[in-house]
Amino acid sequence: MQLPLRRAGALNFSSTVARIVAITLAAGLLVAGLVLPVIGITGVAIRDAANTFVDLQVGGLGTPPARSVVYAANGQVITYFYPGDVYRVPVTIRQISPVMQNAIVAIEDDSFFTQGALDPRGTLRAIFSDESGGQLQGASTLAQQYVKNVKVLEATTPAQVQAATYPDLQRKVQQLRLAIDVMHELSPKQLLAAYLNVAYFDNHAWGIQVAAQTYFSESASQLSLPQAALLAGIVQSPSAYDPVAHPAAALQRRSEVLIRMYQLHYISKATALATEKMPLDLHTTAAQLNVGCASSQTAKDAFFCDYVQHVLEHNYPAVWNRIQTTGGLAIDTTLNPKDQQAADDAVFHTEPRSSAANPGHNADTEVMITPGTGDVRAIAVNRKFGSGPGEDDIDYAVNTEYGGGAGVQTGSSSKLFTLVTALEQGDPFGHTITIKAPATVGPYYNCQGQWVAPALFNDAEGAFNGTETWQLNQATVDSINLYFVNLEKQVGLCNVVRTAAKMGMTRADGTSLLKRDKTGSDAGLPADDIPSFTLGAVDVSPMSMADAYASVAAGGWYCSPQAIVKIEVMQTRQQLPVQHANCYRDMPKGVADAVNYILQGVLTVPGATAAGRTIPGHTAAGKTGTANGGFYAAFAGYTPTLAAYVSVFNPNDPTGTGAMIGSNSCYVDLTGEDCPGQMYGDNAPAATWEYSFLRADLGRDVQFVYPPQSFFSLGNGLGAPVSKTAKKPGKPTPGKPGPPVVRPGPGHTGGTGH
Repeated sequence: MQLPLRRAGALNFSSTVARIVAITLAAGLLVAGLVLPVIGITGVAIRDAANTFVDLQVGGLGTPPARSVVYAANGQVITYFYPGDVYRVPVTIRQISPVMQNAIVAIEDDSFFTQGALDPRGTLRAIFSDESGGQLQGASTLAQQYVKNVKVLEATTPAQVQAATYPDLQRKVQQLRLAIDVMHELSPKQLLAAYLNVAYFDNHAWGIQVAAQTYFSESASQLSLPQAALLAGIVQSPSAYDPVAHPAAALQRRSEVLIRMYQLHYISKATALATEKMPLDLHTTAAQLNVGCASSQTAKDAFFCDYVQHVLEHNYPAVWNRIQTTGGLAIDTTLNPKDQQAADDAVFHTEPRSSAANPGHNADTEVMITPGTGDVRAIAVNRKFGSGPGEDDIDYAVNTEYGGGAGVQTGSSSKLFTLVTALEQGDPFGHTITIKAPATVGPYYNCQGQWVAPALFNDAEGAFNGTETWQLNQATVDSINLYFVNLEKQVGLCNVVRTAAKMGMTRADGTSLLKRDKTGSDAGLPADDIPSFTLGAVDVSPMSMADAYASVAAGGWYCSPQAIVKIEVMQTRQQLPVQHANCYRDMPKGVADAVNYILQGVLTVPGATAAGRTIPGHTAAGKTGTANGGFYAAFAGYTPTLAAYVSVFNPNDPTGTGAMIGSNSCYVDLTGEDCPGQMYGDNAPAATWEYSFLRADLGRDVQFVYPPQSFFSLGNGLGAPVSKTAKKPGKPTPGKPGPPVVRPGPGHTGGTGH
């Protein structure tokens, strides 16, 4: 008569005490044989040896390595990190199909649910076979197999792997002792799941979940009988029964599993026979290769991902070491998928990789940050991330220590720091300065009170006869160089640099602005020795600039860039310490309100450098920036809810053959392709910002706060300059380069107003 079918776990464990006594006695004999190699072993020796086994110091069994997961702010997976290239995805017993549980128990340890984690008869057979010089039996139970596999996964050197697998009696005794500890800690179902999570199935597939995905593109919970029987058969000899390399052997082994399942009444004879006739039906996938920031699933988030990885390596070395060894961490980040998509689309639209629309192969990078929190919401670069042909793994948006390059010049977008300093010192919107161009301006004084030589400057509009008198507001929205280098002299070069430092600015290599530089175009000079600092001559990162503008958008509240908000151990839900953003007031709120009032005019005042680059339905402000000769171009744009900085340049010799002039200035605006002859801040950078902010997650419209009345003591500061003599004829038409700016001596670089 056919016996009823059964399922794994249907029977109860037998007495734990009886099994441990039997194993301990056997182990005691073993230990006695090791320490007392004589023919006759007394009862006292056996007793002492058994006690020795119980007290044997074998160390603990650590946590097997598992992948760590990096999440976006909405819970979407950005990428996975796998320690030691072990692609393992632990699952619970409920996430493993019952037929898979039955198959592995049937073929690997059929007494698992009757004898439990330790089978005295099988263990004794293995032990005495080893002791008598017979072939090593290997781990005889799932508990012992689990211990051995965890030891292999924990190993970080070839010597440790050999110690975990070398066929000797001492290793057998140690693993046996650890198996007893495991039996005390885990229930049968927990142990079964734990074993399946560390079993090796060849082709880099550790654990049942990855094995199911690797061979059948399926999850462990959905495995069918033929699939489960095939996988259960692999673990005895993964390379020999690899269904990809040795399909015939894998089929034969699958049949053995099915027969054993029938013999143990897990399936009927008819089911076993019918399943034996089925083909392998493999549906292999390389899903386990999607690892790290270069994986295909991470493409649009790759540069943000790379920044997070460098933050972990640099700011959290212990956490990064854990990710590389044991793993099992969940890392929550600040990435906003909608903003990232908007920024990514914008850089590739404006400066596409195709040579037709971007013949100079200019780089276009944008960073988005939340004002008031420092949360980095997006990092985009118009490059495919990676180290292969046609790929780039330099994140041009960030500081060098976080995977960035040598930094960028910022042009007139650095006038922000002079503007803030002047407003802090009480200069109103109507503060006037009479200028001429070109002009030698100076002397300046650094923070040690030392004399800094005067420098020669020009305006983007070129030279003019006589003088012009400009007001602060109009000079800002028109970005007048000679006004700002004179303003910098009035408020103090040292004060301007200190303002920038207070707003979070450093050089791209992390060096303080007030210290000697390590690298860069102004190597050796502190920023307070560079009169053209207000024109963006110092190499910084776009992220630093985005964060500085974010502090203005937040009403004068600076927060350092923050990409990681939570790190959690997935198995225990323990939260590891996270470095929070360093937030503080970097300027009076009224000053920030005044800056916002002026910089809104950059987008709205007729004739301003970015007039018309508005975001319908949202209050916005911005500032253009262009370095000499089309070397670099930039745009800072923000609303009260989101700040961004865009930098466009050619990474290949940006101040030489890569200069964005002629055909190298071509880009795609919102209305189509444009080749202005020289790249300005209102060209590709402002177009990138506008394209992204039309699609970004800006939330509801928030108005900037109206500035204090004291700043209007001389009016709103808008109006045409008062000129004593007319400008010379031949002024460059909009979008065309003006006369070249004269370099004001070694270490100084002028900037153009646009």
